[in-house]
Amino acid sequence: MPVSADIEQIWPHGQYGLGLARRPLPCGGFYWGHDGGDAGFITGTGVTDDGRRSAVVSMSTALGDTLEHQLQQQRAADKLIQNALCGRA
Repeated sequence: MPVSADIEQIWPHGQYGLGLARRPLPCGGFYWGHDGGDAGFITGTGVTDDGRRSAVVSMSTALGDTLEHQLQQQRAADKLIQNALCGRA
């Protein structure tokens, strides 16, 4: 299912269903994951369609004092995951 307009800011071109998000990779293809967290931390995950690569990023939400900081932190985590799944250093 396509994501809503507000989630589109966090997951551009993303889809979501049954607890998993499907998102495009910059190197082509897609990956699957589920982000989440609680007071003080957030974790992002990703697995390639073929299951050959996976990545997990866990971080403090100390910078999450504004929506802009939260978006910056989410984008940085997404980039780490995508680079790992694309085999980039």
